[in-house]
Amino acid sequence: MSKPYHVFISYATEDEQFASELANGLKWHGLSVWFAPIALKIGSKLLDSINAGLIASEYGLLLLSPTYISKKWTSYELDVLHRQHIEEDKKLLPIWHGVGKSQLDSWNPGLSGIIALRSADGASEISKKIADLVYQGCPVVGVNPSYEDPQWRFLQGRGELYANYSDGSAFNLFEAALFPDSYFPIYVHERPHSRKDILLAVAKAIFYGSYERLSLSDEKRGQMKELCKNAGFDLDEPNFDPAIYG
Repeated sequence: MSKPYHVFISYATEDEQFASELANGLKWHGLSVWFAPIALKIGSKLLDSINAGLIASEYGLLLLSPTYISKKWTSYELDVLHRQHIEEDKKLLPIWHGVGKSQLDSWNPGLSGIIALRSADGASEISKKIADLVYQGCPVVGVNPSYEDPQWRFLQGRGELYANYSDGSAFNLFEAALFPDSYFPIYVHERPHSRKDILLAVAKAIFYGSYERLSLSDEKRGQMKELCKNAGFDLDEPNFDPAIYG
């Protein structure tokens, strides 16, 4: 991949649920996705962030719906993507989401001539077809395993993160469980985590034995189990299964 993102997802806000399903499906297949709810952070300059995503992506996925057609903002994204398609041979991936050829012909004839997928096929099937295209039909694709993700490793009790800065103080999952209330929520793995969320991760790490043994002494392990119990996750309960909590 010559650019940071495989796919830029252009969609109307009203269609965000299906766009989110597509983003998750593409990520599951190992693709790097520019998707507004993930890429845009508080304080970001909206236009600058979107332009950066448009430039930094190899493919433009267009979730074309009646709402998409009617909005000015999506028209801007489409104008940029279409120009990149013509001038730079950027691949466009239209998905018809409640629209037909006649509607597109009257709105943008250039789009109706590009082979499209239909949302009725489902996000899972569409994600697979797009991944096959990006990976050029290779039967085996090397995808980074989740355990190589430091954020994922942290939630398993297998690694540390830095607090707030790239050279900030290091902390692990079990240390996070002891943070004062003012430190919560903690932003980890692309979403805020409450203390209860962190304690559920602690309960899972202990239950499944996923944590690094050196990071948790017997005394600390007992302390963590007590905190988990107080949060409603009693590891000593015979029928306890953390999977039922998500």
